[in-house]
This record gives sequence, structure tokens and C-alpha cells, in this order.
Amino acid sequence: MSPHLTFYGDASSRDKDYMVAGGFAVAGNRIAEIEDRIATLRDDAGIRSEFHWSAYRGGEKRAAYEKLVDYGFDLVKKRYAALHIIISPFGGYNHKARPGENRDTSINRMYYQLCLHRLARFYGDKRTLHVRLDAGNDSRDICAMRNELCAAAYKTHATRPNCFRSIEPVNSENHSLIQLADVIVGGIAAIQNSVKHTSPKGDLARYVLRKSGRHSWGTPTPKEARFLTVWHFRGRSGPSQP
Repeated sequence: MSPHLTFYGDASSRDKDYMVAGGFAVAGNRIAEIEDRIATLRDDAGIRSEFHWSAYRGGEKRAAYEKLVDYGFDLVKKRYAALHIIISPFGGYNHKARPGENRDTSINRMYYQLCLHRLARFYGDKRTLHVRLDAGNDSRDICAMRNELCAAAYKTHATRPNCFRSIEPVNSENHSLIQLADVIVGGIAAIQNSVKHTSPKGDLARYVLRKSGRHSWGTPTPKEARFLTVWHFRGRSGPSQP
């Protein structure tokens, strides 16, 4: 049986000029350890629900959120997890090109691209892949496209047949890795959209950038990057290589 890997993803800023989606790819034997560690950070800070970018107000929770960010990038540095990000210029898209389409449709397409050209490309030849996305209309379509994604992965990247074994929407309250993705992606989106936060969110967004080791989110990572990838997607539809 081939080793499995699970990607935990979220999206942010659907109504802004730039949409950001991404998350953490984690080997199966590390998931429980990481989930437990994030749960401990929550418990120690007295956070009863979940880490959530939109709920962040700083104050006594600031240290816990910064520790969460530290932990996320420490996982990447140690190669215990990989962080894959896609940034798309939503302000220039026609999100209603076809009847029934909207910005949620476009986000589903971005998830598809990320799964195909990052997860399948990097891992699909050796690993069994699972995808867990924060539940909502912006992930509904991709969660029903496993067969299409597997076929495209096999054709485009010579992966194992049916390399994606499951693509499912999940409740972030029950998956700490989704919460980690939510906070990191939220911070990236705030910087990329030049959001002028009068709340502590601005400080947290800058903290995310600083801990990433990057100077900006405005440029893509090199093609050889594997554990922290930033892809600026320019195409409206169809595959587009960085």
C-alpha cells in the first residue's frame, strides 16, 4: 500500500482584487501529532472554538495566534509539511461567463488547478492523495470532481491511476489543520490586497509574512520550490503552468 498524504485547504478574499487559496500537505503519519499540537495551543490560550482569521481581535489571544503561525512555518522549515498557495487576480475576471457561475465557481477552479499542478505534480506518482477543504459553496464543485481530477493528473503528470482517493468538505472546527490554513491564507490575502486593517489583523498579516521568510507575496516561488510554493495564476480557465 502506498503512503498517503492529505491536503488541508482554505480560501480567502473572494470579494477582493486577489483571491488566495492554499493549505498544508501532510503525510499521514504526522497528522495526529500536528492536530494535537494545535489543539494544545488553543486550549492553553482558552480559545473554546477555533483559530479563525476573521475572528482574530488580538489582545490576550495574540500570543496564541503568533505561536500558531510559528508552528506552521516551523513544520515547513523541518519539512514535516508543505505549504502550497495560489493567488489569482479575481478583480479582472468575469465570474459570470456562463449561467449560474459566480465567484464561488472561480474559487473551485482555483482549487482544481492547485490540486492538479501542485499536489498531483509533486506527490501523485508515489502517494495516495486525500483533500480536505473548508466546507462551503466555494469548495462544493471540486469535491465532486475526483474522477475528472484523477484523469487529468494521470494524463498531465503521469501519476498513479486514481491518485486522488478522496476530496471532501469538512467543518474547520473539527480539523485544526484547516484552522492553520485559514489563518495563514487570511494573512497572505490581507497583504496581497493591501488591506489597511485598523484592527490587530494588520499586525498578524505582517507577522505571517515575516515568519515565512519572504519579502513579499507578490512574486512566485521558483519552479524548484517544494515545501513553500506560491503560484500566481493568470489564466481564466484551463491548465496554466507557473
